[in-house]
Amino acid sequence: MRIVTLTTDFGQRDYSVAAVKGKLYSALPEVNIVDISHLVAPFDILQASFILKNAYHHFPKGSIHIIGVDAERTPEKKHLLMLLDGHYFIGADNGIFHLLAENKPKVELYEIGADEPATLFPTLYFFPKVAEKLYNNVPLNKIGKKTDKLVEVKYFKPEISADNTFIYGTIIYIDHYGNAVSNITRTLFEEIGKGRRFEIIFNMYAFDKIYNKYSDIIDFTTEKNLRHPDGKRMLLFNDLDYLQLSIYKSDLETVGGASTLLGVKNFDQVSVHFF
Repeated sequence: MRIVTLTTDFGQRDYSVAAVKGKLYSALPEVNIVDISHLVAPFDILQASFILKNAYHHFPKGSIHIIGVDAERTPEKKHLLMLLDGHYFIGADNGIFHLLAENKPKVELYEIGADEPATLFPTLYFFPKVAEKLYNNVPLNKIGKKTDKLVEVKYFKPEISADNTFIYGTIIYIDHYGNAVSNITRTLFEEIGKGRRFEIIFNMYAFDKIYNKYSDIIDFTTEKNLRHPDGKRMLLFNDLDYLQLSIYKSDLETVGGASTLLGVKNFDQVSVHFF
């Protein structure tokens, strides 16, 4: 069973997602199409790369990943096919391939579609053609021209003070629950902290404790009617091992989450002080 995934900024209201799926099913009736996300913020390649890079490796090798974010081909933005970790990625060279492939040792890149007329909607009219060729095992050098050039983009990385007492990070993602995810990993935190006490500042809120899981905020020795954990703010390393600010039992549609209740947003600074 061959899988094609879709990651786009098309939203759920318009015809775009259904049209792309229809095009794929028309060419490949047996294909299995999986939606990774269609709620990427418009043209936001940082958000798209965060979602895709943390999802694709859970799929079987040989999966084909179509990226419909800022996908129009221009003289400065080619279309690329990338082979990475046994997975195939199709999209525009707008920086997302650099974000996905950075620090990976084995990457193959092919420029595709250079001889074809540019279309207004390549995710519908061109990328499925490439997916069809991959599905039918056409060699990569028959699909595109091998290249080693791709657009590189700058993005926020944690900074360490010269005396190893501070880590300066950034909020890089706000998830469905309003959790604010930083770019500080557990590995970096432990490497610099070396077991020392710490104070962590998200926005203007200070923390000196990191929980292992959400339910750790509950004191199970207290009677249920006296606990009241809902709405409490907490830090933990999420399942991706990024330091995250959360509100216990948050819901953006009702009670709110860290992003709304605490006023944090993408690119806000996060600082860790060890002492």
